[in-house]
Amino acid sequence: MTARAWPSREEWQANAEYSVRTFCTPTERLAHVNPDAVWSTLAEDVEFEELATEAAKAARPLLTEEIARLRQAFPDRPAAGRARSLWVIELEGQRYDDACNLGALEEMRRNIQRAARNGNWGEIAWEVGRLFDHYRPAITMGQALCDAVLRMRALTATARRRHDEAADAVVEAAVAAEIARRATDEAWAQQLERRASIDSPRVIRVGAQTSPSKGDQVT
Repeated sequence: MTARAWPSREEWQANAEYSVRTFCTPTERLAHVNPDAVWSTLAEDVEFEELATEAAKAARPLLTEEIARLRQAFPDRPAAGRARSLWVIELEGQRYDDACNLGALEEMRRNIQRAARNGNWGEIAWEVGRLFDHYRPAITMGQALCDAVLRMRALTATARRRHDEAADAVVEAAVAAEIARRATDEAWAQQLERRASIDSPRVIRVGAQTSPSKGDQVT
């Protein structure tokens, strides 16, 4: 067996930062260090809930009106399932686009209704945001609803920024700690032991007389 080419102590020490940064993502590291952290304030959560509640109420009639309009254009539309899928495939041009929009808006309305029942304010923000981004001006959204979408996005961005800043700080602390650790003789001795165990793995032979906890060293 060819011996593994291990880096020197200096190379191993110089690789400390790379090792930390590639071990896991900043989000994973932060979740491990601070698993129960919340990145929004109570006041922001209350505001977000109020905005999402009102956005759901305002969006539903808009969706219902547009869905009804599109349904009138497709009296032959199958109820659901494979028959509807095959029917959509046969459409062309604007009729195809309208049929796809109809299905998307129906799904959006269902999702908003379910999210409102379950108190899933983030899903409401996502769905109403889709309406804001992709279905104007065909669907006219009032200024209050547009403002609510933008405000919910601002609140989400604020919480995300706090999360990202905390994650970056955790990574930087881990990098500094690993650099300091690798500078010690104890850490280098542990690294040499680890390398030796990899280069000379131990196996347990079933039925052998030697202690199964010790095993037999492969030579």
